[in-house]
Amino acid sequence: MSVPPLPTTHIAEIVPRPVDDPWLVRSLWPASAVGLIGGPPKCAKTWLALDLALSVASNTPCLGTLTVESPGPVLLYLAEDSLQSARARVEGICEHRRLDLRRADLHLITVPSLRLDQDHDKQRLAATVEKVQPRLLLLDPFVRLHRSDENDSGAISAILADLRALQRRFDVAVVLVHV
Repeated sequence: MSVPPLPTTHIAEIVPRPVDDPWLVRSLWPASAVGLIGGPPKCAKTWLALDLALSVASNTPCLGTLTVESPGPVLLYLAEDSLQSARARVEGICEHRRLDLRRADLHLITVPSLRLDQDHDKQRLAATVEKVQPRLLLLDPFVRLHRSDENDSGAISAILADLRALQRRFDVAVVLVHV
């Protein structure tokens, strides 16, 4: 039995289109990135990620200086914070930046567990992204979002491939916070 080849086209036949600004936040996060904010424990990774999220959701400069190029809704999942703690963190940043929390287009996923290695949870996450239509999806921390061996490149690669597919399907930047 013969296997059909993958479709191809000559690159010159692809109709050029204007490239949107490649940045979600200029010089910090690309608009179509799936990536990590990483570092040792307790080095302010979540605070940086929340400042990034709040900036995109409120169209205000990230870290007080970096321009948001593609503002819009943000979807958060904070696996280690209670709902009240998540609100208090964001509220603290808002107070510092003199922003009204109610004016930031931030949406918090409120389930107690989200597993990126489980089909049911991946489908629910995709449905939520489709509903909210965020510019940014923030998942924190990555280690709490799966039960795969992080030294198994195949298992982690599969999770990241699913996130890349989600990014492409919904044109959403994805931030994973990781130790």
